[in-house]
Amino acid sequence: MKILYHAVIAGLFFTSVGFSGVALAQTGNADYDIVRKAIDQRDITSPLLAPAVTAGDYDALRLWGLNGAEACAMIRAYLAQDNPAIKIAAIKGLANCRDTSAFSQISALATSGENSAVREAALKALAFTTPETSRNHHVGLVSLVLSGPVASNEKAAAIYGLMQSITYSGLSPADLPSLDFGIMLSEYAAYPDFTGLQAAYLLSRIAGLNSVYTAQEVMAAITGGAAPAQQYILAARVLPQFGDVASAFLIELASSDDPLLATSALRGFGLLSDAPSMAFLNKTLNHANPAFRSLAVTALAARDQDDAAITAQVVALTKDENPWVSVTALRGLMQRAPAQAVPAAKAWIAGDNYYRAFVALGILAQSDEGKAFLQAYADANPETIRGREAAIALDPSIEAIRQPRKTPSASLVQSYMGRQLVMQTTRGLVCIAPLPDAPFAAANFMLLADAGKMDGMLWHRVIPNFVTQAGQSEDFSLSTWGTIREEWGAPSHEVGTVGVATAGSDTGSAQFFINTAHNLHLDGRYTVFGKVTEGMPVVYALQEGDVIEKAETLSAGSICN
Repeated sequence: MKILYHAVIAGLFFTSVGFSGVALAQTGNADYDIVRKAIDQRDITSPLLAPAVTAGDYDALRLWGLNGAEACAMIRAYLAQDNPAIKIAAIKGLANCRDTSAFSQISALATSGENSAVREAALKALAFTTPETSRNHHVGLVSLVLSGPVASNEKAAAIYGLMQSITYSGLSPADLPSLDFGIMLSEYAAYPDFTGLQAAYLLSRIAGLNSVYTAQEVMAAITGGAAPAQQYILAARVLPQFGDVASAFLIELASSDDPLLATSALRGFGLLSDAPSMAFLNKTLNHANPAFRSLAVTALAARDQDDAAITAQVVALTKDENPWVSVTALRGLMQRAPAQAVPAAKAWIAGDNYYRAFVALGILAQSDEGKAFLQAYADANPETIRGREAAIALDPSIEAIRQPRKTPSASLVQSYMGRQLVMQTTRGLVCIAPLPDAPFAAANFMLLADAGKMDGMLWHRVIPNFVTQAGQSEDFSLSTWGTIREEWGAPSHEVGTVGVATAGSDTGSAQFFINTAHNLHLDGRYTVFGKVTEGMPVVYALQEGDVIEKAETLSAGSICN
């Protein structure tokens, strides 16, 4: 039942030298390969870091940070190096090992580093090295950078670092009193550049923005020249905070010919309560695109919990012929009327449709009656995937109890760097090229395909303009496939990149997701191991409940561009 561990919804989209699969296999330097292998095995005792840096392998510092907190002290010593390249790699490594004790050193480098690249790296690294007790200091530093005569890349880095550090904190403007919210919206978020994307994303992680903005100001930012990515973010996460005041404009956006803008706006309808938005939802329930229908069902189920007529609508939708719509309706019904949802969920577990059964497991875990049923089902079916998933629904920690997979050989990694993962799905062909910055994770998924383990996998989690996720399967052998380790630091979670779904650090296995938006907050939290080279229209068309009919690895260019 593995999902993106942090809900709907990072941090390092640094431009790093990385190491390529070609270099891994062809370097001829055995020590180079040994360092990477030790890092993948999380062997903090290996005396390899200093020799690697001395030999010029500065990126080993960034990678060494993946070893966790124990690695921090070893990396921290390199901040004093005169060589900027070493210093930058050390900064990235400290972000990877989450070294909050280095906050004072990194924050000092963020404004007084010897060159722009050092300052940019430090500003980004504050995403994971700022302790909660130093938040005000961090905000003040960001305000200083934004008001100063610094390069745009440093301003973008400052906003990015703050966004990452508060992403899951549930903060409101009152918690960030020294942040200039006026400038953040009018001077940054509305601008069609990369700094604008960072600013819009920062705002999307803050609640209660209706205390510092008017709905008209947010609407003006959306229509005043903001790039599409900013428009999507503001429409989905900021404008709905104004409730019915923003209803007319959200309806206008949800009627757009741009499906990404329309679905972004529709995601906010659950916070509305007025009659026009209700009428729009009822109209959207008949939309030709199931993604729109599913979003409409979610919003409908979130409305007035005491309205019996709405509950009756949701009940009817649980019987919809489209599995995605019916599943969404049952999820909503569980929130409105558990007594009606639980019997349906029980029936689904025993049914032929694995997608409905899988979702039913999570639904039942939300009530005492459902938990009792799951326990009995898990006890009676210990050797089936549904029985295992029932146990996981009751105790998610079970999912992380696996043995790590053996680090693949350099030669195997190299062989996969010249191939592509080709998936025939319910909706068409999708081709994925492995990325050399995460060679071991890439090899894991290529191996899954070659072993036939991807065949029949569900696309079990689809959130329009966020991610499309696969990996659920009734193949019980996948429960012993083993885990892989994080390889943070590859490209950002941009549209079309492919990430490893986890239930916590170093718990990746067989599940993956394709980003259908630029999900900045996932950077540094989920490994990026691939990039879609062909088939993004197919990815956008995928529905929950669709499957991977066949997956294999083929030489680059044999089928895919």
